[in-house]
Amino acid sequence: MSAFNFYGVDKSTIRAGDVILHDGKEMTVGRKDIARSSFMGISIFGDCYNLGYKRVLKGVLKNGRK
Repeated sequence: MSAFNFYGVDKSTIRAGDVILHDGKEMTVGRKDIARSSFMGISIFGDCYNLGYKRVLKGVLKNGRK
């Protein structure tokens, strides 16, 4: 059971400190995990998310959880 609700967002909205669902695992994104390339665009953990066509699942804490 996760403490997060996950929502699909554009990869450009992901910032360091956000929690995402990547390859079925909850992972916290660090500054070094986000790369920008003029050819591939933004990649997170080395994944370009189909050049932006695939949404990134961002975690938001559920209400009432500490």
